[in-house]
Amino acid sequence: MGRRGGGQEDSMLRLVADLYYIRGLSLKEISEITSLSPATISRMNRLARERKVVTISVASVDSDFDDITQQLTTLLGTPFVVTPGHRVDPVQQARIGGAAAAPYVLERLPYDGLVGVSAGHTVNGMLASMKNEPRPRLGILPLMGGWNASYTHLDANTVVRGLADCFRATGYPLLAPALSASVELRHTILLNDTVSATTERWDHLDAAVYGIGAPGMLRTSTYAWTGSDDQAIAREFAELGVVGNILGHLYDVDGKIIEHDWTERLVTVSVEQLARIKTSIALLTGDDKVRALVGLARTGLSSLIITDDLTALSTLEFLAKESPGKKAPAKRAQATLTP
Repeated sequence: MGRRGGGQEDSMLRLVADLYYIRGLSLKEISEITSLSPATISRMNRLARERKVVTISVASVDSDFDDITQQLTTLLGTPFVVTPGHRVDPVQQARIGGAAAAPYVLERLPYDGLVGVSAGHTVNGMLASMKNEPRPRLGILPLMGGWNASYTHLDANTVVRGLADCFRATGYPLLAPALSASVELRHTILLNDTVSATTERWDHLDAAVYGIGAPGMLRTSTYAWTGSDDQAIAREFAELGVVGNILGHLYDVDGKIIEHDWTERLVTVSVEQLARIKTSIALLTGDDKVRALVGLARTGLSSLIITDDLTALSTLEFLAKESPGKKAPAKRAQATLTP
């Protein structure tokens, strides 16, 4: 079930070599993504050449993880891609996960149409290592409003600009907060012509790429998980059995969407709009997101989940301890709402 001996190190060698040789990142840029020192990265590249991981091209397929991938797909009913992980702090693990996911995301994005994106450390890691490839007929737009200027990694407009530059595509900014003070204020915001010029495109999305929120984000800040400094909201989420949120939509470990007035105040794509997106890719890593991963798969809202092998193994351990008899959901089933 785990990595095969030498394949463990070779997988990270392939990732670092791909970032350096194929995507053209500098040692400093790779260091910022992986938390490895430039000297270590240089040694890894040398070792990759010695082991023939790097020849004319980089060996890109992580066949080491075929068994894990198949098990997750079978148990949870959602296609998975498993990439090499590196156990560091949660932020760096997320950025590594995003970097490893980038080529898999790139090959699944259309050349023509609308692509929605979220923000977060994983998506920013993907953006930082995305290969430039002109796709001028693409439109890129946020899937929800921005959180707060104090948390720049949560600003989806920055991701939109970056991807638009990578693809020489058109970016559509969303100049609105994610969380409104009231439902009435949210309605007023959505009526603004500048805002609606972007949000009206949510009905026509061809693809979406997003990270997943989970209670473990409380270790960083209450804001990162709830969009508020009010810790009472986080406690209420816990009492309701919330294990994660997909673009602000709360769900439990069984994949049931939990309705809450907090979600009603968000400027975000709806569950119904999400369910209609053909290519819907979720990126998440970390042991504190295992239950979020399981619940997400059971919502049926993602057509593909990309995670790292460390999180995948922890997820398989979690599933093995669950009560027997749980069945995988129907493929991309409509999410169930729980009031």
